[in-house]
Amino acid sequence: MAKRLGSAVSAAIMVLALAVQGAMAGEKGSIRPGGARPAPEATTPSGPAGSVEGDSSNGLSEIAAANDPRILQLALIWAGYSTDIATGTLDDASRDAIKAFQRDTGVRATGTLTADQTLELLRIGAEARAKVGWTSYISQDLGFRIGYPAVQLTKTRPGEGGARTFTSADGSRLLDVEVIASMSASEYLTFFNTIRNLKDGGKRVTRAVNMGAYFVFEGMEGDQRFTGRVDRRENGAVGFTYYYPPADAPANEGLVAAIVSEFVVPDRLAPPEATPPDTVVGFYAKDEAREGSAASVPDVAGDEPAQPARPSRPDQPGKPGRPPSAAEASDQVPLPTLPMPVATQSLDPSGVFQKVKDAVWVVVAAPLRNGQPFLEDGFSQGSAVAVTAQHLFTNCHVLEGQQFFGIFRNEDMSDLRPVSIKLRDEEGDRCIIRVDKPDLPSFVTIRSHADVVIGERAYTIGAPSGLDLTLGEGLVSSKRRNEGQQYVQTSAPISPGSSGGGLFDARGNLLGITTFMLKDTQNLNFAIAAEEFLRPGPSAGSH
Repeated sequence: MAKRLGSAVSAAIMVLALAVQGAMAGEKGSIRPGGARPAPEATTPSGPAGSVEGDSSNGLSEIAAANDPRILQLALIWAGYSTDIATGTLDDASRDAIKAFQRDTGVRATGTLTADQTLELLRIGAEARAKVGWTSYISQDLGFRIGYPAVQLTKTRPGEGGARTFTSADGSRLLDVEVIASMSASEYLTFFNTIRNLKDGGKRVTRAVNMGAYFVFEGMEGDQRFTGRVDRRENGAVGFTYYYPPADAPANEGLVAAIVSEFVVPDRLAPPEATPPDTVVGFYAKDEAREGSAASVPDVAGDEPAQPARPSRPDQPGKPGRPPSAAEASDQVPLPTLPMPVATQSLDPSGVFQKVKDAVWVVVAAPLRNGQPFLEDGFSQGSAVAVTAQHLFTNCHVLEGQQFFGIFRNEDMSDLRPVSIKLRDEEGDRCIIRVDKPDLPSFVTIRSHADVVIGERAYTIGAPSGLDLTLGEGLVSSKRRNEGQQYVQTSAPISPGSSGGGLFDARGNLLGITTFMLKDTQNLNFAIAAEEFLRPGPSAGSH
C-alpha cells in the first residue's frame, strides 16, 4: 500500500498529474515475443460441412436468461446506445437507450426488451468488446480489476504500491491506475472537492460527480482529454485516469464508459481470495447432439497473422544455472492421460483467474555464450501452462532457433529456472517442456476437445507485453481441424506476447494453448486443442 500522502491536494495531483510524456519515460529495453504463427490453411473435411454444431445464440442465451440489469446496461454501452455508468439499476436513461436500440432495429420502442431483442443487444455488444480486444488486469496484491482495450493499449508496466500503467504504442493513449492511502469520510470529501476544482496549469477538471463510495471526473490536459474514477475503501483508495486524444470523441465515449463501469474494487484492498475447492469433480458427458463426425473447415486461409508488439524487458537477472542434462531432466511424474477428472464448479472471471494463474508461466528462449544464457539481446518470450508438477505446454515457435530455455513468474526474472524440451512437433507447433524436479506449485486439468461446446464462455490467460498475467474473456466460436490437428477458435483476445498461454473454460479447465490471431480481426483467435499435446506425433527434443 502506498504511504499516506501529505495532503488532499497532493493526493489529487497524484491521481491526475501523470502526463503521457512522463509515463513513457524510463522504459527499459525490450525482448522479442514469439512471433505469431500463421493460420492453418483450409482443407477439405472428411465429413459433412458444418458437422460441429453449437448453441445458435453463441452462448448468450444463458446470459440473457439471467436478466441482469447491469449486464444489459453494459451491452447498451458497448452497442453504442449509452455513455452512462452501468449501476445495475435500469433508470429512465437506460430505458431511453433501450428505446433507441429498438427503433434502430425496426421494432416498437417500448423501453422493455423481449428475449429475442436482449439476445441481439448482447450479440452486438459482444462483437464490439471483441473488436477492441477487451482484456482485464487483476491486481494480485490489492484485488482490484480494470478492463482495457488491448488492441489500443499494448504496453503495460507496474508502479509503486500496486499502481499500473497501460499505454498505446504511439503514446497517444494512457490508462494510469494509482493507489492512495486510506482517507476518512471528511478527507475523502475534501479530496473530491479538490479534484472537482482542479485547475493546475494546463490541467483542468470540467466535471466531477460524487457517487458516494466513488466519484468520477473528466477534463482536459494540454491537447489530451481525460476521464477517471476513484473508489474509496476502509483501508485505502484506488483510482484511474484514462487519457486519450480529443479526436477519439465522441466515438470513444462508449469505450470510456466501459472502462469506468468495469472498474471493480473489492470491499477491502487485499490479495484476492483463493477459489473454493470443487464440490463436485467428475467427467464431462459428451453431448451427442453437439458432436459431429468431423470438425468444420477453417475459413481463414490467406489472412496474414498479426505481429505482436515488443514487450518491455525485465531487469537483468542473476545468472541462472546451466541447462539441465537429459538425465537430470528425466520424468519423475507422468504426463496426463485423457479422459481425466475435470473441475465442474462454475466461476466468475476473477475466480477463473485466481484458480489457474499460478500454472501460467513466462517462457524465455535465449542463445548460449560460454555455456551461459545470454539475456541482453536476441532472446524471445512467450507463455507456457503447467499440466503436471513437472511439465508445461507451449508453442514451439516461442523456442525456435535458441539454445537455452527457461521459465519465470517474477518481472525481474529473479525466479528464472532452466527447462528442457521433452517433446517437440514443430510442424504442429506443439512443444512440451519440463523442469528438472516435479515442484511446480500449480497445474491445471485438461478437457477433451470433443467435450468443448461452441458458445461456452472462454478465457485467455498469458504473459503479454508487460510480462504480467492478463485475462481476456469471450466465447468458443468454433472447433476446427487442419491437417489432422484440432483447434479451438475463440473471441477471447490473445494479447501480444501470449503465444503458449492458456485458453480456459469457466471452471478453470484447459481447453487449448493460444497460438495465433488474424491481423485486424480480433474475433479470429485460435488455440491448439490441449489434448493435441498428448497424442502421438511429437519427437523427443535434443536440448
